[in-house]
Amino acid sequence: MVARVSNSALPPGTTVNDRYVLAAKLGSDGEVYAAFDRHLSRTVALKILRPDGGAPQSWDEAKRLEQLRSDFIVPVLNADVVLNSDIRFITTDLLPDGDLEADARPHGLPVTLAVRFGHEIAAGIGTIHAAGMIHRDIKPANALRRGDSVLVSDVAKCILLDGDGYAPRDGSWCTLAPEAAPDHGDCSVATDVYSLAATVFYLLSGEYPVDHRETRLRQQELISSGVLRDISDLAPHVPRAVATVIRRGLSVDPNARHASPNDFGNALVTAMGQRRDWRRVTHPGHAYCAESPDSGGRTAIGVCAESTSRNVRMRAFHLGSGRAVAGVQEKIVNLSKGMASLRAYFAGLG
Repeated sequence: MVARVSNSALPPGTTVNDRYVLAAKLGSDGEVYAAFDRHLSRTVALKILRPDGGAPQSWDEAKRLEQLRSDFIVPVLNADVVLNSDIRFITTDLLPDGDLEADARPHGLPVTLAVRFGHEIAAGIGTIHAAGMIHRDIKPANALRRGDSVLVSDVAKCILLDGDGYAPRDGSWCTLAPEAAPDHGDCSVATDVYSLAATVFYLLSGEYPVDHRETRLRQQELISSGVLRDISDLAPHVPRAVATVIRRGLSVDPNARHASPNDFGNALVTAMGQRRDWRRVTHPGHAYCAESPDSGGRTAIGVCAESTSRNVRMRAFHLGSGRAVAGVQEKIVNLSKGMASLRAYFAGLG
């Protein structure tokens, strides 16, 4: 049978074009379903692309998506039209290993892993840009795991740029660029670069540049005004050079950002270099803690900061033995200077 597509979620067992038998709805955003493909005899992800403002998605865009090929993009297997309708849909591989929003919650990933994933996402977005399109909804939830790699998903949001290099606004508030935030805002290559930087911000800290727990209206106000949180305030263990790359990618001025996703990704890797890899950990009663594993000839160490009503006490120690790191003294500073001192403390450890 042929499914009659309504505006509500389609029930399990619905068949699209006598080929795709829908199972469970995937995620909370949009209309993506696990579906059994009778032709390929395997389960795929099927996304319904409803007309936007009464106009169906460009068929040229849908076919371009079908031709996109990259090690870092979820491949589009088929782009088609639901029979007897103007509703497009695409099917992609179904990746069961989760997404980076879940993986990085609540305190972020190890810095080296976040940088590597950011570089892979940048490569996938670069392929989309090379096809004359932009993604418009780059975010951690749209970066799916496949083993040790990450693939950019939700390519259905991709759209061709007009002659001036712009496209209608779309995206998610958590990673939306300031110039796209107003109701009349547009998207561009530069907004994708911002969203990429905001995504890596989350991978490093478990937080977004604007607190996603704020109301939608408040988020829009903060983003439009360029009032963003600083990565070093939320994740002082992130190397200063890496934080500098993130700040540039999040520049309020689109022209001050990296010229392309690949430029951002390469700058991120260069900034990390051979610096220590840190990951945030939590210890009861401590204000901020992080650990660095044994690698590159360096021994595994940790840093813990404990705060009182007046002071912050920080110390560096060898993991396992608990012995103090040679040459690094315990430090006690006024609470008002705690975060700045903690950033400097991590920087001194490499």
